[in-house]
Amino acid sequence: MYAEVMIATNTFFNYTVLAFANRIGWIENKKRYLFLSAFIAGTITVTFSHYFITVFLSFFLMIGIAFWRKRSQIIKAIALTLLASLFAGGLLTALAPLYHTSSSLFMLVNFALIATGGLYLLTKHVLHINIANSERELLFSSHLRLFGQTKELTLFIDSGNVCKEPLSNDPVHFVAAEMLQDILPESLFQAICDWEFDRKVGLDNLPKEFISKLRLIPITTIQQEKTWVIGMKYDEWKVNEQNLPRGYIVMTRLRDKFPHGAEGILHSSSYYHLKKRSVS
Repeated sequence: MYAEVMIATNTFFNYTVLAFANRIGWIENKKRYLFLSAFIAGTITVTFSHYFITVFLSFFLMIGIAFWRKRSQIIKAIALTLLASLFAGGLLTALAPLYHTSSSLFMLVNFALIATGGLYLLTKHVLHINIANSERELLFSSHLRLFGQTKELTLFIDSGNVCKEPLSNDPVHFVAAEMLQDILPESLFQAICDWEFDRKVGLDNLPKEFISKLRLIPITTIQQEKTWVIGMKYDEWKVNEQNLPRGYIVMTRLRDKFPHGAEGILHSSSYYHLKKRSVS
């Protein structure tokens, strides 16, 4: 049982540092490769832990499996994974004295959770800094295709927009309602404008022919109030001639609060998506 816990803990830690490198480095490799490499490296590390060279072999094997499809960025992946490992290792070294009376199992599980939380916060902090330093460059022209109609929009990437659709984890973007009025079916546009959240009713009062492209999405308002809004799955969205990943649009009447005269606010992850492709 102890060995299984050690393998699970190592896998969890390995996946966390790989995910950090994948995100910060705009490498965008598939998560299944990251998990597979994390599991293999974790298993090897635990099984052959009495050999000193195991640490180095498992590390490079992990990198090779995780990023074999992105060979042109392998050096960047190695550097960022090392950075994440050193950061997490330093954090755990500082906290280790607090666990001197705890059992080894309890300590390992807690260390894995602390390392994951620390790297998650570091990722968010780096994202926020990158966006803040590049704010003047974050206005984009775009062409949105929604329900078969196309609309040109000027967009701004907001580091504060981290809203996601809870089931798919797809990003949610916000667009001024008046900019969508002429491309949305009239019945749908009016139904969404008149809609108010009712847990018992949900989306039942909206036109049935559009339900498959609509989702209920939880958000927190500027006043820190939690509510639900309607998200619409778009057909295609090209920003600076680059396709955005799949996601949802929420209509809002708060265009006067959009910075730099933008007509829509993109999810913060769009920065990585667009930046990565602009330098690849």
